[in-house]
Amino acid sequence: MVSDSKLKAQDSSRALTKALDFLRLNQDASGWFPYKVAGQPSMEATAWSALALRQNLDVAKGTAQFLATNQNKDGGWSTEPAAGRSDWNSGPSMLCLRLLAAEHEEIAQNKDVKRALKLGLARLLDSRVEFYQPIARLLLLISQGPKALAYGRGWPWDPDCYHWVEPTAYNLLALKFPGLPKDELYVRIVGFANQFLLEHACKDGGWNHGNNITLEQYLPPYRLTTAEALLALQDQSENPAVQSALKYLKSLSNQDTSSLSLAVSALALMAYQQPAHEEIKYLINRQKPDGSFATSIVATALAALALQADKDSSMHVLNLTK
Repeated sequence: MVSDSKLKAQDSSRALTKALDFLRLNQDASGWFPYKVAGQPSMEATAWSALALRQNLDVAKGTAQFLATNQNKDGGWSTEPAAGRSDWNSGPSMLCLRLLAAEHEEIAQNKDVKRALKLGLARLLDSRVEFYQPIARLLLLISQGPKALAYGRGWPWDPDCYHWVEPTAYNLLALKFPGLPKDELYVRIVGFANQFLLEHACKDGGWNHGNNITLEQYLPPYRLTTAEALLALQDQSENPAVQSALKYLKSLSNQDTSSLSLAVSALALMAYQQPAHEEIKYLINRQKPDGSFATSIVATALAALALQADKDSSMHVLNLTK
């Protein structure tokens, strides 16, 4: 008689196979993936889909070349090719390119990819939010010393925006995986971004989209933003804010929310060696006959990543501890 655990593993494996088949069918010959079936190229969908299919060298090469070729002159990426200024899509794109290069030596040695990685890292350094203009920073330095400039700050959705939890989490992931660049400048910038997230944790654990308090009112945390921030803060696992957020995320395990939030929650829990059985169960039940999990291909790609991690912890591409 087959055990319940073996049946669950078989269900998870079948769901993963169907999801990966669906993603493969939706990759364009030029290497990109659409946000929705038959849609236009999406940098976000391309990044997450290629990571789910990263072991397939042909898929990985096509995506790496596409990302390298469609990088903006400033080193970032916009929502789709030639869509204007670089924005938050730079984080997922860089994360994908760095991890594909780490997975395949052929990609790592590609001159276009090397150039794109160098420019992309520089872009992540230059696109952070600064609260003060240069003169104001100089006055702060003179009047209060270096500590006055050590305020937490992250990344915006686009260049004219305030910094938010999600783009900050994406850019932190892009810097931390597959390993933080050794230059001291990256260490300091990651420290400021970590600080921003930790200082903006909600009162009861977890994260809202940006502020944790507005007009003297405490704001509630959300499942997706909490999971994204937790993935980005694995190197701060002992911090009370992280532990409180993990407790909050675990409290939602019996809630069947969206495919996207379930997938990212499962990835976050497994990154902290916590069980995600309920999240995976809900996720599998949401899979459609064609292998997708939602109208968004992004959701299917992240669901595939969660199913990979559930099947084999060594396949958890966003786990810093492995």
